[in-house]
Amino acid sequence: MIKSNPAKKLLSEGKPTFGTWITLCPHPRIVKILSAAGFDFVIIEMEHTDFSFETVARLAMLAREAGVVPVVRPPGTLKPHDLTRPLDAGAQGLLLPAVDSAEQMREIIHATKYYPLGNRPMNLKGPHTDYHDGSPQEIIEHLNAHTLTVVMIESPKAIENLDDILGVDGVDCIMLGPDDLSQEMGIPGDMRNPKLLDAFDHVFATCRKHNVPYGLSCHSPELAEKWVGKGATWLPYSNDAAIVLNAMRAVVPKLMEIGGRTATE
Repeated sequence: MIKSNPAKKLLSEGKPTFGTWITLCPHPRIVKILSAAGFDFVIIEMEHTDFSFETVARLAMLAREAGVVPVVRPPGTLKPHDLTRPLDAGAQGLLLPAVDSAEQMREIIHATKYYPLGNRPMNLKGPHTDYHDGSPQEIIEHLNAHTLTVVMIESPKAIENLDDILGVDGVDCIMLGPDDLSQEMGIPGDMRNPKLLDAFDHVFATCRKHNVPYGLSCHSPELAEKWVGKGATWLPYSNDAAIVLNAMRAVVPKLMEIGGRTATE
């Protein structure tokens, strides 16, 4: 049987769905660790890492087998093969950076969905089908239904066009990209700026109007609680690099104190 997509199911049921990012460690064991920790999904980063496609494909297949949904954020070009190759390698979803218009979104859906929703190149024997020996129609219907499409909103232009973007058949979830959005708004990195927070609320309200799940990254349980309180259900928590760094930063000063040393020694 072809594996289902439990993260997409959770989102469709309005339940908070938690994951994290793989940005640092491409070792296969990291996937098993994140699965054992209980995350619903992992985002395998290509836009801001030096991961090769072979690395991404291996991580996606391992995540699939470990029972944690692999979602790939492709490079920012969003060319058709940048989208379909991760899917053919076993990714169960795509996180699409910098989508600014409904026209762009329709082209993406056309490239990543099979007939009758699109024209994704036919390859029905691979990790993405679990080498299932079913009919082409059965496989196509399953993959169309279980592939998760998460759209990143990262510019004022995207917010202006959000109603139209949400009207495109095949959009499963919206994710805010606050860093790039803040830069586009002329307030780079100012996460408490009222202009940015108003933009968040506008995006949330628009998604609720269209009954489309939404969310954004959270870097602490307290922030996750805040976003859940605002109706967010797509919640990537931190990333592997930040988790390691924060854990070390918390413990090293205590070790220095025990050793009678200061941080500068």
